Amino acid sequence: MADNLSNALSLYQLNNLIRKTIEQNLGQTFLVVAEIQQLSVNRSGHCYLELIDKSADGTQILAQARATIWASQYRIIKPYFETSTGCQMKPGIKIMVRCRVGFHEVYGLSINITDILPEFTIGEMALERQRTIDQLRKDGVFDMNRQLQLPRLVQKIAVISSAGAAGYGDFVNQLSGNTFGYVFYTKLFEATVQGNGAEASIISALDCIAQYADVFDCVVIIRGGGSKSDLQCFDNYNICQNICQFPLPVITGIGHERDESIADLVANTHLKTPTAVAQFLIDRAMECENLLNQKVASITNRLRNVCPDKLKRVELMQKNISGRFALVEQRKGTAIAIAANRIYNLINNRIARCDNSLNTKQQLMEAKNPINILRKGYTYTMVDGKAVRNKADISQGQVITTVFHDGEVQSTVN
Repeated sequence: MADNLSNALSLYQLNNLIRKTIEQNLGQTFLVVAEIQQLSVNRSGHCYLELIDKSADGTQILAQARATIWASQYRIIKPYFETSTGCQMKPGIKIMVRCRVGFHEVYGLSINITDILPEFTIGEMALERQRTIDQLRKDGVFDMNRQLQLPRLVQKIAVISSAGAAGYGDFVNQLSGNTFGYVFYTKLFEATVQGNGAEASIISALDCIAQYADVFDCVVIIRGGGSKSDLQCFDNYNICQNICQFPLPVITGIGHERDESIADLVANTHLKTPTAVAQFLIDRAMECENLLNQKVASITNRLRNVCPDKLKRVELMQKNISGRFALVEQRKGTAIAIAANRIYNLINNRIARCDNSLNTKQQLMEAKNPINILRKGYTYTMVDGKAVRNKADISQGQVITTVFHDGEVQSTVN
């Protein structure tokens, strides 16, 4: 028992032995790939990280360790990494670090990071983006929202944005201040559009809008731009899957000029900025108004062309007879002039009756004017630009256009 006691090591001696062993065998630097689970920076500027390594399916943590970037190095590493990748150093991203392994008798094992390789993270982000696109295609949903037909006239708009975002204010101001006086109805479904809470928040807003899908013409998702990391949520698989399968056309105006997010790729329509989305909707309303004006002009011209020949012949006859009787009055005496005057009165009466008849026909035509009929609450239905006259002309699944006096609505036959 005494021999055993004499051979015992103190804790300090054991830790000292571990330190020397590590220094002798692990003295070089290592390149290590890991995911950041936690990150904090203290007042002195030192950065402390909790690093993990996950299984291939991402469901199990295989390894975990603490690491440190000392303040003198962190001041250099952080801006270089974020400028190169366009992404903040934060939990959830994968990094490749150059590090040394150390051990202290009091503080234990430490991993001291001397550098982070941004090219690895850039590659990982690109791979993750492509994996998301491939999965959406494999699920068969990638093109679903783009296949929906955006209504010709879009007036009732569900908006997903942060209420205080400058982009949302620009969008609303652009719509309401349009010079044509078009009226748009917008309803904000507020959501967080960046950061860790964006996924749940945007999906929740979409779910809420889906309950009132018959009220709106489309959904607009907007934000006012930001760094690549701020916009990273729009490459999120769950957000993009919800957009793909949403029952209304989705328009994105996320505000980044250079890169397209996956949300942009799967949306029905995407534009660069919130104001560009607003101008797109205004232009679409103007196209609709021009089309209606063309149809009104076409109908008006047809109505005018119904009896022009008869009207011209009557007017010509009146001029000819007037001219002839004027000549008779000059050549003949009073008796002939009186007779001519009687005939002239008869002709005028005949012309008056013709005018009355034309006015009656004109009033009848105006009563049958399709626009006036539509104003009374009637509609007519078209399929592929042709009027539908019988129920048998419509089959299930077809898209039909119902024409009102002030616009059109497209529906799918169930």
